[in-house]
Formats: sequence, C-alpha cells, structure tokens
Amino acid sequence: MRGLPTAVMAGAMAMGAVLHTPAWAQRPLKVYISSDMEGIAGIVSMEQTGPGPDYEWARHLMTAEVNAAVGAAFDAGASEVVVNDAHGSHTNIKADELDARATLITGTPTPRGMMEGIDSSFGAVLFVGFHARAGTAAAIIDHTYTLGINDVKLNGQEVGEYGLNAALAGYYGVPVVFMSGDRAGTEQIRTLVPGIETVAVKDAITRFAAHTMTPQAARTAIAAGVHTALARRAGIQPVRMTAPITEEFELSNSGYADNVAMIPGSRRTGGRTVTYVAPDMVAAYRVSRLVAMLTH
Repeated sequence: MRGLPTAVMAGAMAMGAVLHTPAWAQRPLKVYISSDMEGIAGIVSMEQTGPGPDYEWARHLMTAEVNAAVGAAFDAGASEVVVNDAHGSHTNIKADELDARATLITGTPTPRGMMEGIDSSFGAVLFVGFHARAGTAAAIIDHTYTLGINDVKLNGQEVGEYGLNAALAGYYGVPVVFMSGDRAGTEQIRTLVPGIETVAVKDAITRFAAHTMTPQAARTAIAAGVHTALARRAGIQPVRMTAPITEEFELSNSGYADNVAMIPGSRRTGGRTVTYVAPDMVAAYRVSRLVAMLTH
C-alpha cells in the first residue's frame, strides 16, 4: 500500500472491512422477534400460560417484554421489526398494546410455526420468553412443543424449541443474537450459539416455582441485552446444520410413536423413537411441526 494516494488507501481499507464483515451484518438491520410465554418474568405455571384466571395478566407481561425488545431494536437502528407470537394458540400478544412501530404475525397453524415469516432479508433474530428443552432439571415448565415429546435431536445434537428455531434461521443465514428466559434455557442456547447475548429473568426452584426478577426489572435488562446483542451481531454466527438432516424424536409413549411413524419417510427406531431424514432444515422444521400436531 506504500506510495498510494490517501484516498485510494482509504478505499482499499474500506473494501477490506466489507469483505470481512459477514453477510448478515451487511444487510439493513431488519429484526425478527419470536416470543414464547414460559420464559417471561413472573410466569411459573400452566394456569398462567393458558386460559385461566391469570392468563390475561400473563398476556400483558408477555406483550410488555416484547415491547422492551422492540424498543431496544429500534433504538439500535433497526429499520423494521417483525414480531411472531409463538406461544400456544399464537394469539397471546395484545396487539393493541404492541409497540406501533412493529408488525405482528399471529394465529396458527402456519408452516413455520414459531418462525413463520423468517427469510434471508433479516439481519438478526431475538428470542423473548423462551425456555429449556424437555427433560431439563431445574427449569420452568420445560418442554419441547408438547408434553408428548421427550426429546428432539438434530444430527445427533439435543435441541429444544430454541434449537429448532435457531437452525431454521440459520438456514437463511440469519443469526440468533439474543434470548431471554429462565436460566436453564439461556444456558442451553449458549452451547448451540457461542457468543449469544442472554438475559436470565428467573431461576427455577422446581418445575412450577422460581426466583424471578420483577417484570419491570426484566424489561430493563432485556432492553439492555438486545441493544448489546445488535451492536455485536457481526460476531455471532448463524446455526447451520449439515444436510441431509437426521431428526430423532423420542415420544412420551408408544402410541404417539405409532402416530409419528405414519409420516411418509419416517422410520421407527424403538418403542418410543422415530427418525426422519430431511433434505434441508426447512423440511426438517416442517416435520417437527407435524410431530407436534400428532403428539398434542
């Protein structure tokens, strides 16, 4: 570079920076938020996460934590924020309380469930209110989709909902840069997504009891975490699964395995286990959604 005009040197340096910046960090900062409910601060029981006396209150808490993430994303320079209501009926977020700058995906069924609408136009994914996979000790309402699924593996690696969702985002080259939820869940995703920013809003005492942040404190922590995550998104890699992808489902009983084994192309590998080989993560994810429907 010696002897080159300053303007040429500056241009070459800028070009080098672009070449070393990953593709997702070069896109406009369009942010995708998938929100569940079991990992929201203050929520500890299934009476809160489904129809019951505390459900309306839980919907408010969920919406407020999502709003904390939406606001932080826009503060960090997001050009657009899309929110997917990913819990249960997918009709939990109070649309009239959602930050008006965001748009909302709501309702079920959809082909991509908790990640409906994800594509390669996004620059980052945020998970709000997520939880640990089924069978986790010291986790709040641990499960993977339904109580009929004991375990899911992708290419031999145990994953929960967080892992299936992160792998689908990774198929489109989009990294999951942030997750909030119970401590067990946030620890699990860090083994799958090195460098991810996490906020643990509660620590499980038992499956239905926790030591939790107040909702107000959780929202503040989530906003700070999202801002930090988006600022360093270039250093967080998308989760990419090598195709073809082998999915292994361990069901809670043999009857559910009977159902899942009827999926064309599946193979019964045990009394409660069924394996499916998918050509890519889109197909693998759709099969996982079908398994959820067959074990509900």
